[in-house]
Amino acid sequence: MKCSQITKMISRYVDDDLGPEEKRLFELHIQDCSGCRHELEEVRAVHELFASAERFPAPYGFTTRVMANLEAKEPSWLWQLFTLRPFFLRAVEVAFALIIMIIGVFSGNLLVADRTSKTQAVQATVQESFSLDLFQATPPDSVGGAYVRLMGAGDER
Repeated sequence: MKCSQITKMISRYVDDDLGPEEKRLFELHIQDCSGCRHELEEVRAVHELFASAERFPAPYGFTTRVMANLEAKEPSWLWQLFTLRPFFLRAVEVAFALIIMIIGVFSGNLLVADRTSKTQAVQATVQESFSLDLFQATPPDSVGGAYVRLMGAGDER
């Protein structure tokens, strides 16, 4: 067994709560591993310290008074809020999701609006550069003449 598994079993071993096979594997590991053996000794020392502590009897009616106080105590508004925790958490989750969606819609609109204004500016620039006002009367066999014919402006002679 690994040391991590053994350290989880030390308390159960001290309380004599292990099955026979687990106990055998535990004791085999403890014989070979000084670190786990040292940890077992520390847990045993703490266990013996608590076992040897003096016990004091509770005053007469102590348990009854404590239980009565627990039952009579009115929960605070904060505690009542947390008893509705599943509802409260769901409401917060829904609100958070709605906020994220609204932010997404607005940012998407801003991106699209910015893009369309840039596209429109580029289109206006392109249209201005190909405007017929920029061309002089050109011979029909030139590039300008071909453009004028394609645009359907006719002969300007």
